[in-house]
Order: sequence, then C-alpha cells, then structure tokens
Amino acid sequence: MSINYEIVFTVEMLNDYFFSQQCTALDIVAADDTINVLKGQQMLCKTIGNKFITINKIDDTGKPYVALDKSRILRFYITINDTNFINYSNINYQPADAGKYYFTNINQTKLGTVLYLHQAIDKYDNSQTYAIGNLAADNTNNVFEAIKASDSGNKHALTETAYWLPKGKAQFVNNKDGLLFTGSNYTAAAASATDFTINIYGLKTSNNTYSVLMRTATQHYESAQTSVPVDLSGLPFGKYKVSVNTSDSFVYYDEIAVKQNILGVIEIFNHLPAGNNFSLFDASGVSKQSKFTLRFANRSAVWRYFTRTTDVDVIKDTASVYTFNSVAASKVFTSAVPIPLKERPITTISAHGTKLGNVAPLANPGVNRVNQIMQNGEIYYCIEKHLNF
Repeated sequence: MSINYEIVFTVEMLNDYFFSQQCTALDIVAADDTINVLKGQQMLCKTIGNKFITINKIDDTGKPYVALDKSRILRFYITINDTNFINYSNINYQPADAGKYYFTNINQTKLGTVLYLHQAIDKYDNSQTYAIGNLAADNTNNVFEAIKASDSGNKHALTETAYWLPKGKAQFVNNKDGLLFTGSNYTAAAASATDFTINIYGLKTSNNTYSVLMRTATQHYESAQTSVPVDLSGLPFGKYKVSVNTSDSFVYYDEIAVKQNILGVIEIFNHLPAGNNFSLFDASGVSKQSKFTLRFANRSAVWRYFTRTTDVDVIKDTASVYTFNSVAASKVFTSAVPIPLKERPITTISAHGTKLGNVAPLANPGVNRVNQIMQNGEIYYCIEKHLNF
C-alpha cells in the first residue's frame, strides 16, 4: 500500500521590498498544542523559502486518514530570521512590546483570487487621522501610504501626491492586525468606578463574533479605579474580548508567546463551511489545498547623504522622480519626500561638484540602520549614507 500526502494549506509570505516580492525573512512554526494535534492527524508542516506548507496523510479516496475536527484551531508562531526585516517593512513592531500581530482565515480578506490572512485596509475617511506611514484604500482597492500627516482639520484626498504615495492594488498587513498579547494576568482599562463586572468572551463560530461568554466575575473597590486585573488562567490559548463594564478590549492570551521574541500568531480555523473561500476541505472532506497570503508593504524613508567636503553642490535623480534639498555650502543632502525602500537599488542618483564633476550612480543608503528625523515639522524614518568626497 502506498503512502500519500496532500497539501492542506499553504501560507505565502510576500514583501514589496523584494524585487520578486518573495519574503524569506520569516519562519512559521507550530505552537506546542498544535504540534500534538498535527501528530494525531498525521499532518506535517514546514517553512520552505517564502512558503509555509501543511500536508496531510491521505487514503486512497484522497481524504485524510484522520478527519480534522471542525472545532480544531491550528496555531502557529511567526518568527523573524532577518534582523533588517523591521527596518524595510512598513510595520509598527518592537520585539520587547506586548503588541504583536494576529492573522487568521476568519478575517475573510479576499481581493481577486488572493486570500489574505490579514484584515482589509480601511477605505480613506477624511474624518480620520492619518500618521506618516499609515495605509488607506480607495473605492477600487488601490492602496496609498501617507507621506504627510492629515486629519479632519487638515484633509487631503488620496489624489494629492504630496500627501499620499500609491502602493498598488493589493492588501497589506496593517495597524488593524495589531493585538495585545498577554499572560494570565491582564490589566484592563475601564471608566472610573468602584464596582466592576468583568466578562470574557470567546469566538462564536456560527457568525465569527466574540460573543460566547467564557467567564464572568465582579470586583468592588472602596475608591474609584480606572483599571482592574483580569484572570485568564485556565482558558485555552487564543483571542478573547474582555468587557469591563462598558469598556471592551481584545487580547491574545498565550503564556508561551508573551515570553518569546515572535512577530505574531496565525490561527487557522476549520469550522468554516465547505463553500467558503477560506475553508480547508470541500464538502466531501478532500483538502482544497488552500493558498493563503501574508503581504507586507515596504517602508518608505527619507534619504540623507553626508558629503566629506562642501564641493558637492547638488545630488539629484536623473530620472526626475526624487529631489534632494540642501542648504548652501552644506554637507547634508536630504530627499524632499520619503522614498520606498527596495532590494534593487535606484541607479539614477548622482552627485555633482565643481572639482569633482559628475559621480553616478551613487550608492543607496543601507537598510541596516534606520533613524528618525524631524523634517518640515514632522517625524520621518530616515536612512543615511556617508560619501568620501
């Protein structure tokens, strides 16, 4: 009897920093509880290049030897193997912070034929505040990155090129995917009060809302408090909604994850109906070999060149895409707007000096070091290059 395996699902990791978009800077590994499930299901998983592949042992009819229970949740940790990933990716992530990323197939983000595990980028809303680096989409799913801040009192439409940089028609990991990770002792913010009712809600699979009451408790204090401790111990690791009186917050409870230097978690649910684009198996129980995607936008940063002498009078882009500003007799040349960071260098940047003549192409600043600078009253990410002339 032959032993056959078939792909259950694949997670493809993309990043617009790379010329091929294929991102090999991340690894995906199963959480301990999922390792046990995979063994029982005769499933295997591995990161290969920019893909994470999960396979299942199948019988002669093409069905898994052991059917995956509808209630199963497969949990995976995402780790970074390239220290520069945070520098060239447009994400808000600090390894030491409690905030990490949460991705899942119940986000239901689909564009064309691509099935994303992250949440959809919100449409532009001129009543909202947009910080530099934030993403917004238009009504045709074109995505733009803010290169200047705007808000309800300083509105700037996506068509204003001085404020928005086009990123293409795609979906990217964004701020909505951020989630607070916690151990069993979570401190929840609340409106000032002396009496509190604390409700913890889990996922209701019939409508994918966090509305199943998992635990309730009350607390009383002699004086008014604006935060209360919440006990999550004993609950299965996962995402929960914590309601304290009228204040709600979402957290990811995982005692192991909070102690590890991970980027985030992927949760793959198996309760979705067979006809759903994001389900794992068809109506007959055969794997759909689903292909999911995580796509990261590349970061944009101001470029600064430092010259050794004042002989250099101009640094310019001969393609006329970017301009560099300087003060007379200065040794510092700064790009007027943030420039998207790319693996493939820009070869049209040149320098000119009275004695030096033309030097082209100039080497691009490296992404191994990212700073922040103040420019035109706003704070930007910045990369730098020191020249020897």
